[in-house]
Amino acid sequence: MIANITKGKRAVGALVYDFGPGRRDEHINPRIVAGNVTGTPLQVARAIDHTARRRPGITAPIWRASLSLPDEDGILPDAQWSAIATAFIADMGFGGAPWVAVRHGDDHIHLTVSRVDWSGQLLTDRWDYRRAREAADRLEEEHGLVRAADRFRSEGPQVRNNELEAAKRRGRGPDAPKPPEREELRRLVREVRDASRGLGRDAFESGLADVGVGVRANVASTGRMNGYSFTLEGWTDGSGEQVWVAASKVARELRWAQLKTVIGDAPAAGPDAAATAAFVDRATEMLRQGRIERGAAQPGDHPALSSDPAARILAQWQAKAAGQEAPAEALPEPVPKPVVPAWTDKRRRPYGALATDAIPAEIKKTRRQIATWQSEMETAQTTARTWDGLATGAVTGTRVRDLHQLAAKVEAAAPHIEAEVAARHDRVAADTAADAARKMLREARHRKELGWLELRKLGTNRKAEEKKEAVSGEAIHAYVEQGRQAMHRAADASRAAQEASGLPWAEREQTRLREEWPQLLADAQRGDQDEGRARRDAEQARVEDLARRIQGAAARADRLAQEAELRRTMPADQAKAEGRARRDAARSKPPTSRRRKAAPRPPGEQPAHLRRQPPAAGGAGRTR
Repeated sequence: MIANITKGKRAVGALVYDFGPGRRDEHINPRIVAGNVTGTPLQVARAIDHTARRRPGITAPIWRASLSLPDEDGILPDAQWSAIATAFIADMGFGGAPWVAVRHGDDHIHLTVSRVDWSGQLLTDRWDYRRAREAADRLEEEHGLVRAADRFRSEGPQVRNNELEAAKRRGRGPDAPKPPEREELRRLVREVRDASRGLGRDAFESGLADVGVGVRANVASTGRMNGYSFTLEGWTDGSGEQVWVAASKVARELRWAQLKTVIGDAPAAGPDAAATAAFVDRATEMLRQGRIERGAAQPGDHPALSSDPAARILAQWQAKAAGQEAPAEALPEPVPKPVVPAWTDKRRRPYGALATDAIPAEIKKTRRQIATWQSEMETAQTTARTWDGLATGAVTGTRVRDLHQLAAKVEAAAPHIEAEVAARHDRVAADTAADAARKMLREARHRKELGWLELRKLGTNRKAEEKKEAVSGEAIHAYVEQGRQAMHRAADASRAAQEASGLPWAEREQTRLREEWPQLLADAQRGDQDEGRARRDAEQARVEDLARRIQGAAARADRLAQEAELRRTMPADQAKAEGRARRDAARSKPPTSRRRKAAPRPPGEQPAHLRRQPPAAGGAGRTR
């Protein structure tokens, strides 16, 4: 399974592409197979974008990944793709954010995820390529899929694009009777290499010529052999020039550094060529299985003096076949007697003056200090990782939590706030109606005092105005009572909102949160991240300081151990002489300075500061 990751600004464009015709492969039956957002494709995309816009400072809040399978895995059902997508999103840590998986082909799906979760927190994408590879590896093992690590473990440079197209024009290719030239070269050269094992360069080059492979040795101006280049008859470029391919471009193991260890050197001619060749073959096989594979070859040494028996056999028989005398083995050089630096040499024995019995205690003390610092460093590292999560936005801080708790308190008081607002509206309506009734009452009282002719002109009479006066008076009393009751309801709702939220002004907080929520959330997140960065940097500085202390203490413990080992292995007479010298040096050291105690004062005698005479009148320092 291959996970290809991209990032963008909007999910609408991504979903439009997933449900569109496609640019490379034709999109067949696009459909949503997994996710936590429902609706039409456009509704899903808008919901993801709406969540991503809660963090306007993020330039690429949309995280995209395509999971593709090879043909060997076949066509998986939608239910299995849904399980794979859900597990992959959970492994990546994006389960708390809106996401959707779309399938429009047989071998892959597309994941569209918002890096801003439902609560407005930014999800980290650090090391997402490595985490995606690890998640894909786990899913391959869980669902029994072909491992990508095995698919892409290439044995050498592959035939791709332009070279494959040119090979097809020459009648070669995967579907043609003959493979591309590079692949045929790889097969032929390997066969000749295995057949020429231990026979030398001449046999190897002759075998290549027999199978129709052109070979050219790449020799430097100094005479050093650097490797081979190969070609096939009829392999030319567009200008008609022969195409030569370096051995390392055919297969990795055909490089000269590896190839020369396989083909070896040709057997030397001599009076007993058959016996020489047999011994050479045996020595070559021993070399191949022993020294060369172990990497124990000694460049610059004469092979006959080597400690490897295969090398000695080969060199001695080569010399014998050439009619030469094999060189004798060199005698081992005497081991020089080690020179022990003096214990007074502070540069080479900084702890030479320390008593022998005190060294183990110093080592133990130093190691206890190292253990203490290591424990402190691990604690500081854990704390730094915690603050790093807060600094990167992966962990919610106290400011954001307090803001969400405030929103929850306001939400708990929301019904009471709505009841208070409705009661205030009822009171305002009652007051308005009472004012209208008062106006009608005043008008009725005024018309009641008019004559019958004026009332007739106004289309009314005294009796009607008296009735209107009575009705208006009753309406005023009713509306005033309604306003009083609405005022009481508003007061009760306000007290209930205060009790439910624990806030003295719940309605004011609700209005503030509703109008300024994005800015308040952004400020809280910024404050938490600033605090996280400051605390993280402080803990990291402490970790570095503790690491330096541990390194210095470890070096001190090593030097103390070296001093103890040196004293254990040095000659006895030298150890005794050093011990005497250390004891003599310790005795000759001056005693540490101590503060002398004052002699006791005889009884009745005054202290020194009271025995001094006062200055004479008019003396120095006396002013008038």
